[in-house]
Amino acid sequence: MTAPAPVRDAARPERFRTPGLLLDRLTGRVTMYRLVVLVLLAIALVAVVGSAVGLVPFPVLGLLASLVVAVVVGAGTNRLFALVRRIRPHTESGIITGLLAFFLFLPLPTAQALGALALAVAAANLSKYLLVVRGRHLVNPVAIGAVAVLLTRLSGATWWVGTPLLLPFVVIGGALVLRRAGAWDLALPMLLIAVPGAAIRLLAAGSPLDAAVWTALASSPYLFLGAFMLSEPLTAPPRRRQRILVSALVGVLLLIPLRIGWVGLTPEVALVLANLVAFGFGQRRRLRFVLEGREEHPGGIEELRFTSEAPLRIRPGQYVELSLPHARQDARGARRAFSPASAPGTAVRIVTRRAERSSSFKRALAAVPIGGAVAGSTVAGDFLPPRDPRTAVLWLASGVGVTPFLAMAETEPDRDAVLVWHLRAGDDPAWAAGALRRVRMLVVGPEDVPLPDGWERLGARLEREALVAAVPDLRERDGFVAGSPTWVALGRRVGRSAGMRRLRSDRFLGY
Repeated sequence: MTAPAPVRDAARPERFRTPGLLLDRLTGRVTMYRLVVLVLLAIALVAVVGSAVGLVPFPVLGLLASLVVAVVVGAGTNRLFALVRRIRPHTESGIITGLLAFFLFLPLPTAQALGALALAVAAANLSKYLLVVRGRHLVNPVAIGAVAVLLTRLSGATWWVGTPLLLPFVVIGGALVLRRAGAWDLALPMLLIAVPGAAIRLLAAGSPLDAAVWTALASSPYLFLGAFMLSEPLTAPPRRRQRILVSALVGVLLLIPLRIGWVGLTPEVALVLANLVAFGFGQRRRLRFVLEGREEHPGGIEELRFTSEAPLRIRPGQYVELSLPHARQDARGARRAFSPASAPGTAVRIVTRRAERSSSFKRALAAVPIGGAVAGSTVAGDFLPPRDPRTAVLWLASGVGVTPFLAMAETEPDRDAVLVWHLRAGDDPAWAAGALRRVRMLVVGPEDVPLPDGWERLGARLEREALVAAVPDLRERDGFVAGSPTWVALGRRVGRSAGMRRLRSDRFLGY
C-alpha cells in the first residue's frame, strides 16, 4: 500500500468527521517514529515529576541520569554503527531504542546501573545491523539488548515502568501507538492471556481479588511490552492469524516459571523467543526488484514497472515493503509499503502519487534509474479477496487506494465486482482502464473528470442513497474499502448504513 495525496477538490471526503478520524488526523501530523518518541518522552516526564513528589520510588537524579545516558548512547551508537556500515543513520530510531531501554533498567545514579543501561542500548543498536536478514530484524533490538546484559550477569531488566502512577499514561500513549500502527492484534492476545494469568497466580498465592487484579495491571510490564515492543513492525509476522499466534505465545511464555541457571522466562526472553517464531513466518527468499520503466499520468500519478528477480510470493491485496537507503533521509525513514497494482508474478507494478512536499523516500524512488534495483524486506497483509470466486464484491477506493483492486481484477477477471472510485479534479483514470475492463465502474468526483467508455458517474460525493440505487444487491456483496483514513471512515459508515455486513478496510497512511 502507499499513500494518496490529500484530496483538495469539491468532492473531497475530508468534510466527514468522526472522533477516531480526528484522532488519526492529529497523530498523522507526525511520523510514526516521532509519535513514539513523543509518547515515551511524555511518560518519562511523568516519571520524573512523580519522583519529585514522592509517587515514583526512584530518585530524580537517577531518572534524569538514566534518561540522558539512554538518549545519548542511543543516538550516538546508532550513528556510529551506521557510519561503520556506510549507511545514513536514522536518529529517531536510536532515540526510541534508548527510551525503551530507559523504562526497563533501574534508574539509579550508580555506575553499575548506568553502565548496564548503556550496554543494553549499545547492544540493541548493534543488533539492528548484525541481526538482520533480508531487511528484517531477527529479534526486537531492545529485547536482545536486555538479554545481552542479562547474560553478562552485570544486571538485568526490572521493567520498572510497571509503576501505578504511569499506568494511565502507558495506556493512553500505548493506545495512540497501537491505533496508528494498526497493531492491536499484536498486543491484545498477549494481554488477554498474561494479565488474567498473573492475577490468577497472585490469587493462588493468597492475594485478595482486587489486589491481584490491580497488581497484574498496574505493577506488571505487560501493557508497556505489548504497546511499545511486541508491536514493533520489523519483527512482526506478515498475516493476522500469525500475529495473533505469536502474541498469544508471548502471553503463555510470560506465565511459565522456567529458569535455566540465572536466566528465566523474563519478558525480554519471552519476546526474543517469540520473535524467532515470527521470523519463520516471513519471506524466506531475498526480494530484489529491477526498474524496467516508469510512466507519468495526469493528477501526479506515477507508475513504476519492476521485474522481480524471482516470482513474488504475494496474493492480490497484500503489500510489499520496499527498502531504499538514501542520502538526506528524512524522519520518515527508508522503507515504504506498497500494494502492487499487478497480478502475482515477476512483473510488479507500483503506482504512487507525487505530492508537492514528497518524502525523501519518494524523491529517492523517483531518482532510481532504469535498470536500477530496489530491495524488498517483506510481503504481508490480510486485505484479501474472498476465497470463493463466486462471491460478489463491492470495492470502494480513493485515489491510488485503487491499487489492491487492480491486482484483484487482474488475478480474478471473472469475479462479479463493482468498483466505486473517488477521483479528484485533474485526475484521468484511463491509465487503469485496461485492468478494470471486466469491472463495473462507478466514479465519485467532480464532473470534469473524464471517464472511459462504459464507466458511470455516481455523484460528487459518496452517499448512501446513490450507492444503494446504483448497486441494489450490495447487501449480498463482500465489501472492501481502501484509501486514506478519511475515505476508509466514510466508506465504512456509508457501507454499514446501506446494510453491508462484511466490510474489510485497508488504510493508506500518508508519508
